[in-house]
Amino acid sequence: MRAGSLVATLALAFVTAACGDDTPTSPSSSSTTTSTSTVTFAGTLSVGGARFYSFTNLESGSVTALLASVAGADTRLPLAVPLEIGIGIPAGTGCATSLTQLVSPGLLSQMTVTLAAGTFCLRVADAGELRVPVSFAVRFTHP
Repeated sequence: MRAGSLVATLALAFVTAACGDDTPTSPSSSSTTTSTSTVTFAGTLSVGGARFYSFTNLESGSVTALLASVAGADTRLPLAVPLEIGIGIPAGTGCATSLTQLVSPGLLSQMTVTLAAGTFCLRVADAGELRVPVSFAVRFTHP
């Protein structure tokens, strides 16, 4: 019976060890993953012009943007001309930007901002460098 008592004692020890003082996780302390949408905003920009795209954040989170390309509207040849990109709130037929940056085409995010849930806009504008109309593409992500 000693062997049986030993097995019972070991089984009881394993069961008790599994019942430690683990603190249960509450829903507020669990991690959540925010899903993001990736949008490519493309168009033609005239000399001195501006264009904007409205988007809705379903929840607060990080918005990133990069000017992916600028090319001659007629020639389609790449240009290294910088454009102004900005993020703000739609205002009538425009976009009232609260953050702007002058950026050249690149492969990495050039603007990152944390925004609340709501409706916002991304604006692309000539910063005074354009001599001819251009085609542009801006890629951005938002929650």
